Amino acid sequence: MKKSILIFFLFTSLNSIAQFGSQDSGGKLIPEQACYDVKFYDINLTIDTTKHAISGYVIMEGESVTDFDKIIIDLDTVYHVESVLQLNDKETELEFTHSNGKITINFPDEIEKGNLIRIKIVYSGSPRIANKPPWDDGFVWKKNLFGKTWASVTCQGGGADIWLPCKDHPSDEPDSVSINLIVPNDIVCISNGRLISSNDYDSSNKIWKWFVSTPINNYNITFYLGPYKKIEYNYRSTTGEPFPFTIWALPENYDRALMHSSQFLDHMRIMEELIGPYPFRADKYAVVESPYLGMEHQTAIAYGFGWKNHKDFAFDWLHHHEFSHEWWGNLVTNKDWSDFWIHEGLGTYMQPLYLEKMFGKEKYFAYLKSIKHFSNKLPIAPRGEKTAGETYSLDVYYKGAWIVHTLRFYLGDDLFFKVLRRWAYPTEELEKITGGKQCRFATTDEMLQIAENVSGKKLDWFFEVYLRTVKLPVLNIHYKTDKVEMMWQTESDFKFELPVPVKITGKIIKVEMPGGKGEVFLPQDAEFIVDPEGSVLMDQINYTGLK
Repeated sequence: MKKSILIFFLFTSLNSIAQFGSQDSGGKLIPEQACYDVKFYDINLTIDTTKHAISGYVIMEGESVTDFDKIIIDLDTVYHVESVLQLNDKETELEFTHSNGKITINFPDEIEKGNLIRIKIVYSGSPRIANKPPWDDGFVWKKNLFGKTWASVTCQGGGADIWLPCKDHPSDEPDSVSINLIVPNDIVCISNGRLISSNDYDSSNKIWKWFVSTPINNYNITFYLGPYKKIEYNYRSTTGEPFPFTIWALPENYDRALMHSSQFLDHMRIMEELIGPYPFRADKYAVVESPYLGMEHQTAIAYGFGWKNHKDFAFDWLHHHEFSHEWWGNLVTNKDWSDFWIHEGLGTYMQPLYLEKMFGKEKYFAYLKSIKHFSNKLPIAPRGEKTAGETYSLDVYYKGAWIVHTLRFYLGDDLFFKVLRRWAYPTEELEKITGGKQCRFATTDEMLQIAENVSGKKLDWFFEVYLRTVKLPVLNIHYKTDKVEMMWQTESDFKFELPVPVKITGKIIKVEMPGGKGEVFLPQDAEFIVDPEGSVLMDQINYTGLK
């Protein structure tokens, strides 16, 4: 993809997310939502592809973490909620109101801490239409080349309440999900997890049953409808386990997909070698051709890039980026949107790492140079609880990747790749688990702690300057008769001791900067180049004195 198109794609996403309003996901949890922990969603819906409507019910199972007599569940205002029932030995209707995207549910008796609740919400309506998917939330209704229905849903910024009643906050994932969808019998229905069954429902519809056996972000719960043909690969994880690896393509694109998608096996192999085994091998890995560019839907990645490679680099960057989120986003999930760089910065950094493994260090540096575009208007890991719209920026992707790249320079490859793997899987034991306990919520502070524990180095100064503040460090260089003095300048004069690579008469050395200052002796008329390879993320270099 051309650089200008990629930047347009990402800035379009920013504008869309800024307009979420009541559909914006996350933020500070209100007491009526903090009081329960979701364990399971059972989704049962009919999708009317003619009227562009859905109807049915969702059962939410949860555990009370405090005593309460009222809870709130999120659901978009476009739906009519017919009833809310508590499921015990029998169905009991509950009093509720539905306004401003929230269902307030009142219980006749207090629910004590530690009790399980099962709530059934019956509803129907016409979902919002996504005008600029995947960044504009809603359903996408299209036709393929032969006039068959091609549809999906996308809701990263606004959350799954765009189509499901749920607790719309990144900190609460269900342990598992059952997805049962009734759709016309002339199309295929793909969803997350493993296919349980696909049977005739009536003379014109089939019911597709999928089951997600591990925790999942609510915005990743999805479906795809279309006349799909599948490509199946034999793949064995680095752990030795085989798991389903399937590509679902539209029939008119099948031959192109067949030729192109074999590289996805390399994507998987190298990712597993770098940061640990594929997390969801208990379910599957699938790539589904989607009527929008892409999204990291767990075990069913949305792909709409046209089965082609990057214009300047010989790999499919779009697939690789969305695929990287199976680790950074789905295995390791930001506990709050303020830590979104963990998803996008690390996810973006995996593309130059892949190029390095496949084609060498030159391609690694070239790719990083191609994404060196920052606004530096907000910190990419702001403190405090934030919504998706408050934290989303281009810097989360590109600046985040460059920060990780700079950390690699500072730690050196041996330590850095140990840190990277433990960021994904904090212990070797977790790499062997497939039942859900390998998934976790993460914060910037936890990532800092892991990096320090693994590397044996204090890194709070690095995280503070790069992630918590806005401005990038400035390097001041002063020439003297026989040496060069260097000094870091940071926002709020925060101590910053990152070494500086310099090239002197053809040799690259690393100048240590204790207390943020360093110096190097310079032979007369010697060549002197600061950061010749582009290893350090900095704002600018200020030169003073006489060369």
